[in-house]
Amino acid sequence: MAVQLVVALLALASLSVPDCNELVKPLEDRSSLVVALLALASLSAASAPDCKELVKPLVLEDHTELYGKWVYVMGSADHLFFQNALGTLKSSWIDLSATSDHKVVTLRWGDRIDGKCVVGKTHATISGTTSTVHIHLSEHKGQYLETCPNCLLWSDTSRNGDITGRYLLLFTRTGKMDPTYLDTYKKQAECLNFPEKHQTYDGKTELCPDDKEEKVVEEEIMEEKQATEEAKTTEEEKATEEEKTTEEEKTTEEEKTTEEEKTTEEEKTTEEEKTTEEEKATEEEKTTEEEKATEEEKTTEEEKATEEEKTTEEEKTTK
Repeated sequence: MAVQLVVALLALASLSVPDCNELVKPLEDRSSLVVALLALASLSAASAPDCKELVKPLVLEDHTELYGKWVYVMGSADHLFFQNALGTLKSSWIDLSATSDHKVVTLRWGDRIDGKCVVGKTHATISGTTSTVHIHLSEHKGQYLETCPNCLLWSDTSRNGDITGRYLLLFTRTGKMDPTYLDTYKKQAECLNFPEKHQTYDGKTELCPDDKEEKVVEEEIMEEKQATEEAKTTEEEKATEEEKTTEEEKTTEEEKTTEEEKTTEEEKTTEEEKTTEEEKATEEEKTTEEEKATEEEKTTEEEKATEEEKTTEEEKTTK
C-alpha cells in the first residue's frame, strides 16, 4: 500500500512540472522530495485503522503490573548506531520496583555485551503514559504499549550525544514468547515505522547475575541458618532442662528413698528398742515373779517349820 502511494505521488509530481527547467533540478532536490513523500506514506500507514488498535499506549491504574523482573526477547531500532548496539546485546534483563514517590520507578538492568556483564541502576519518571529515563549521557523518552499477556513492550526516542533514534523493545517474564504473537509484534513494529530487521535473544545465552537476588538468597540462607541455630539452641536448652529435671527427679527420688530408708531404719530401731524394752520388762517381771514365788515358798517353808516346831514343843510339853 505504501509503495503504491509513493508511485502515485511521484507520477502526480511529474505531471505538474511546468517546464524542462524543473526536470533538470539538482539530484538532491529530488531526493528531498522522495524522502518527504516516503514520510507521508509512512504516516499514512501508521494511521491505518489496524495500527490504531495495535499501538495503543498501556494505561494502568497503578504500576504494579510493571514491577518485577523482565527478560529481553526481541528488539528493533531505526538508527544504525542503535541497531549496532542491539546487535552486540546477547542477553538482557530489567527490574522495575516502586519508590516512595508513585511517579518514580527504580530501574535496574543487566546486559551481557560481548561476553561481559554491564549492570546499572537509575530511576524512571512517569507522567501519564510517558516515561523518561536518563542513563549516563543518554535520554530515553517513551511509553509502554499494549501487548501480549506477561509481556512488556517499550517504544522510545533516544538521544545519545548528537545521535537521535528510536528503540522498540519486547520483554517477557521468562525470556520466551508465544510464537503466535510474533506476527502481531512485527505488525506493531511496521505501524511504528521500524525496519524489518529485528534482533532476537537466542534463549540460551546466560543472563547476567542479579546482585539483588544473590543478596536475597544470602539473607534467606542467613535466616535459615539463624533459625537452625535457634532451633538447635532451643533443643539443647530443652535437653538441658530435661536432664536437669531428670537429675532433680533422680535426686528427689534418691532423697526420698534415703528418707524412707532412714525412716525404716529408725522404725526398725524403734521396734527393736521397743522389743528389747518389752523383753527386758518381761524378764524383770519374770524375775520379780520368780523372786516373789521364791520368797513365798521360803516363807511357807519357814512357816511350816515353825508350825512343826511349835507342834513338837507342844507335844513335848504335854508329855
